[in-house]
Amino acid sequence: MSDEPLNKNVFVNCPFDSEFAPLLEAIVFCITYFGFTPHLASERLEAGENRLDKIIGLIKQAQFSVHDLSRCKSTGVGETFRMNMPFELGLDLGYRRSGIAQAEKKKFLIFERDPYDLKRSLSDIAGQDVESHRDDYEIVIKKVRDFFRVEAGVNAPGPARLISDYATFLGWMTEKKIHEGHSEKEALNLPTQERLDEMKAWNVAGRPSEFVTLEA
Repeated sequence: MSDEPLNKNVFVNCPFDSEFAPLLEAIVFCITYFGFTPHLASERLEAGENRLDKIIGLIKQAQFSVHDLSRCKSTGVGETFRMNMPFELGLDLGYRRSGIAQAEKKKFLIFERDPYDLKRSLSDIAGQDVESHRDDYEIVIKKVRDFFRVEAGVNAPGPARLISDYATFLGWMTEKKIHEGHSEKEALNLPTQERLDEMKAWNVAGRPSEFVTLEA
């Protein structure tokens, strides 16, 4: 785990599948854009590390959390709904109420797919604000933007500007990866951590509108 200040870390609890990937990328893009550092369970893969210990470690070292529970119900015959996300939300809520110094300052953004999905299946969540995104990455960008504007006081541009900047970043990253030897298809299907690294690089570079090689 990094030595970044607690208030700059964000624990991201969400599905890690190809269908959810555009939404995850939008979440991580906004977090990085605002100068925070997203931390996902998939980033710590040390051999022998207990998964539960890993999750608890991430929770304890982040003041902000984004929990997506939009995949917590089955959509077809024989499909099993996913329990990891609500379980990790429960761990995070429990930590906030633990009485441990600083834990009560934690702030949560909780997503569901459609309005009232969670209240029908997880009645104990009553009293928690839950946002729906309908599997639309533009809605995700707006909701994440609003959360950090209010809860962290960031100087955030409007949602339309963020969505435009996200498209700019994708074009920049694709050009950069093709220059590095990736095919266009490969450039659009990078591992999450590599995409996160490119988001950080784009921000450090001043958010350029296009990728320019040193040879140019």
